[in-house]
Amino acid sequence: MWNGLKISEMFFEEYGMPMLTERFEPYLGEIAAGLVGQGSECFGYDDRISRDHDFAPGFCLWIPETLRGEIGDELQKAYDSLPADKFILRHRIDVGMAPDESFMTGARKERIGVHSIEEFYFERTGMTGAPETAEDWLKTPQMYLSEAVNGKVFYDPSGKFSAIRSVWQGHYPENILKKKLAADCGMAGKTGQFNYERCLRRGDTDAAYYCVTEFIRKATAALFLLNRKYMPYYKWIGRAMADFEKGKDAVPLLSRLSQLPESEKLQKTDLIEKISAVIIKEIRDLGWSDSYSDYLLDQGKAIMKTITDSEIASWNVFVGED
Repeated sequence: MWNGLKISEMFFEEYGMPMLTERFEPYLGEIAAGLVGQGSECFGYDDRISRDHDFAPGFCLWIPETLRGEIGDELQKAYDSLPADKFILRHRIDVGMAPDESFMTGARKERIGVHSIEEFYFERTGMTGAPETAEDWLKTPQMYLSEAVNGKVFYDPSGKFSAIRSVWQGHYPENILKKKLAADCGMAGKTGQFNYERCLRRGDTDAAYYCVTEFIRKATAALFLLNRKYMPYYKWIGRAMADFEKGKDAVPLLSRLSQLPESEKLQKTDLIEKISAVIIKEIRDLGWSDSYSDYLLDQGKAIMKTITDSEIASWNVFVGED
């Protein structure tokens, strides 16, 4: 059975491209097509359960903002007229569903169809083009950056959409990456290695629970950075971690930590230290720290010393945490 990305690409090849060639031939060089953005199918994570809502053949068409007034409405009407039901019936075994099987909430219309290139990137990054400054790189949460670079571009003769996409796909510049990693390590250390046991000694089990939860998130964020991947929408974090190469030994430990009851305090403390040790080894293997400390905050401060941009290096260690 095809996944959603394959369905989208086949639908575009069989019906989308012929429609563009027949009805928008003068603009072919300015139109890009693909499936990128929100939805499990854009990440390639969709399964049978994903098909209960907002799931059907579809793709995105991106045009320059300057063309929106000229062809935007007409192009959207042409897209809306594409025979999705016919495509499903023609490929019913590969698609694995019947027409109208998926409940449509209306949200899908915002994720597919016609959009300007500038609109697409602004909605995800707060910018209409590629990042240029450190602030540009730091201001957008990773879950939105993951939506800007996932999926697949099927057609982009001008390269305008892909040129912006390729900059984001290249991930953070090294100094920014180090800064964010230092911040996440620092907070993971503060919450899990330092404050968790202090909260337990006070008898504040609520605060202790929050410390472990924050440690899990910050340690996970650090692992995504080490793997040079943007941390996606929370529902897909665990699935994305299955593909890790760096620090992969920490993934099952994080899963175990997240499931332990608060009564297992010693096991939690042990897991926190084991996860921290995996992260520290990866940092040292990269040559980004010469510290032998087993405390992640110390490692964050050591990473800061390797940042070559003097302004970024002067920032507080916690600036840039996810």
